Amino acid sequence: MHTFASSISKVFYGTLIHSLSIKEIEYIRQGLLFIDDEGKIAKLVKNVPEDRVEAELEGVDEDRVVRLNDDQFIIPGFIDTHIHAPQYTFCGNGHDLPLLEWLDTYTFPRESKFADKEYAHKLYTKSVARSLRNGTTSACWFATIHLDACKELVNIIQEQGQRAYVGKVNMNQNSPDFLIETTESSVRDTRAFIEYVNKTNAQLNHKPLITPIITPRFAISCTSDLLTELGKLAKEYNLPIQSHLCENMNEIGFTMSLFPQSVNYTAVYADHGLLNDRTIMAHCVHMKDEELDLMKEKNAGISHCANSNFNLKSGMADVRKMINKDIKVGLGTDVAGGYSPSILEALRASRSCSVARNADTTLLVTELFYLATMGGARVMELQDTIGNFQIGKEFDAILVNTSADNSPVDVFDHDSIETKFEKYLFVGDDRNNEKIYVQGKEVRLPDSKVASHK
Repeated sequence: MHTFASSISKVFYGTLIHSLSIKEIEYIRQGLLFIDDEGKIAKLVKNVPEDRVEAELEGVDEDRVVRLNDDQFIIPGFIDTHIHAPQYTFCGNGHDLPLLEWLDTYTFPRESKFADKEYAHKLYTKSVARSLRNGTTSACWFATIHLDACKELVNIIQEQGQRAYVGKVNMNQNSPDFLIETTESSVRDTRAFIEYVNKTNAQLNHKPLITPIITPRFAISCTSDLLTELGKLAKEYNLPIQSHLCENMNEIGFTMSLFPQSVNYTAVYADHGLLNDRTIMAHCVHMKDEELDLMKEKNAGISHCANSNFNLKSGMADVRKMINKDIKVGLGTDVAGGYSPSILEALRASRSCSVARNADTTLLVTELFYLATMGGARVMELQDTIGNFQIGKEFDAILVNTSADNSPVDVFDHDSIETKFEKYLFVGDDRNNEKIYVQGKEVRLPDSKVASHK
C-alpha cells in the first residue's frame, strides 16, 4: 500500500535557510524537511520541538531522519551560471593580461588539447568534482569545439550527479588554425551533440539532470551564417542559449566592426534568433541602457562574473541597475577568468564590485544569497524546479557545518544562526560543505562511496 511515509526517502531536522525573495532570507529553526523518492520536497514543517518530531514524521522511519546539530544548517545548492570546464587546467594563471590577449595566450592553446578524449576525461573529472565540492549543484558549462570531448563531459557530469547545461562551443572565424571549425562541421557536430545528450537522457530511470545548450563562444568567433543556424537549432530543439556579451571594450569594438548592421552588441544576438527567455549572457559589463532594456524585453538572463571581470581588468558590471530593471541575474565563477570555481568567491567578489561602484547602493547579504541560488535558478529558467525549499521543487542542497574539521570559520558562544550563516558566506569554503545533494541524492565524487544518479 502506497502511503506518505513509504514515499519519503529522507527527512532533515534542524535549521533550514533559503530565500523567499531578493529582499528576504527565511531562517527556519527546528524544521522538518521531507524529501520523496523522486527527489522532490514533499513537506516542510517549521518550529517543531524535539518532543513533537515523532508525531510530525507521520510514520516515516527514524533511520531516514538526518538530525542536524547547532552548527549545521541546510541551504539550497549554489548555481554557477557561467563556467568553462576545460579552463580549470589553468585556473589561477594569466591574470596579468586583458581578455583578448588572455584568450590567445592561455585559453585557445589549452582548449586545443581537448581533441584528445583521454586528456579530456582526466581534466573534466577534476573540473566537475571541484565544482561540486564547492557546493555548485547546478552549472552552465562551456566545453570546447571537440564533439567526443563534449560527450565525455556529459558522461562525467552524469556519473558525478550534477545538474547541468552543457554546451559544445561554436567558433568558425577569428580563431587560431588549431581551434576552428567550418560552418558546416560546427552545425553538424552541434546537432550530433544534442542528439547524444537526448539519447543518453532517454535511457535514465530518473528525470534528466543534463540539458544541451547552444553555445556560440561569442559573436567575434562566429560568422553571421553560423549564428543564424545556431538560432535555428535552439528553436528546433527548444534549447537554452549561452554566450558572452559586452565583457571588454576592445571586444565590443571588434564585434561591431564585424556586425555593422546591428545597432549594438546585444542586438547582434537578437538579430540572429539567439536572444530570448532561455538565453544566458555572461558579463554584461559595458551595457548601454537600450541594451539592458532589450535584455528585459526578451526576458534574457545575465551571469555576473565579478571575479573574472576584476582579474582580466574588464570592468565592473552595474548589477544594481540590472536588479532595479528586474532583469534576471545570477552569479558565475567564469573559471578560468575567475580564479576560483566557488560561488562563495563569486558572491564575495560581487559584494566588492558593488562597493567599488557605489558605496551607497551596495548589494546586501539578502541579495547576494538570492543571486547565488534563486537568481541563478531564474537565469536558467528553472525557478519552478530549484532555488529554494518550496514544496514541489527538487531538493538540490548543501549541508553546511560551520564547525567541520579544519573549518576556516570559528564559532563563538555569542554566535546566532544568522551570524554563523553570514560567516559561512564570507569566510567559509568547501571544507564546510559536509554533504551535497542533487535531486534528493547525495552526489558522487571521485573516490567517494555514495551512490551515483545512474
